[in-house]
Amino acid sequence: MEEIVLHDQGHFDLVAELDLFAQHFTVPLRAARHQQLLITDKTPANVLALAHLVLDTSDPQTATVLAACDALCRAWMPTAYDVILYCRDRYNQKAGGDRMREKVLSLQDDADTAIYAACAATGVPILEVPTGMSTAERVHWIAKRVNHRGLVA
Repeated sequence: MEEIVLHDQGHFDLVAELDLFAQHFTVPLRAARHQQLLITDKTPANVLALAHLVLDTSDPQTATVLAACDALCRAWMPTAYDVILYCRDRYNQKAGGDRMREKVLSLQDDADTAIYAACAATGVPILEVPTGMSTAERVHWIAKRVNHRGLVA
């Protein structure tokens, strides 16, 4: 994935997307073992939604693998996630943003729709974080809702 995104070599393919998908299961599992609360910037459903946008889903092998990933998301995420905090803010990537998103900037609107639908399909409750807040305001908003849900002891 690094070669594709950072070095502009290669293209998005099923192997790269499957590797990224798997990381979004293993990394949070390891991180959550020793924490009361873990907030991540993506879920496996996010990765799956983007894979649907960047891969050729008319290819039978790709379609079969993505369907299996979808089933895994729907089975696992309600067990592993208490809530999804969904942020719709848009950031100007040319103004010092996350350069890893350069290849998919043109997909922002489609990605927002697809990611929200993929997250909703998991059955995990979604809290939409209001747009336009500063980082401090966003942290306060999230902390208040997480505490209200009893997710932090």
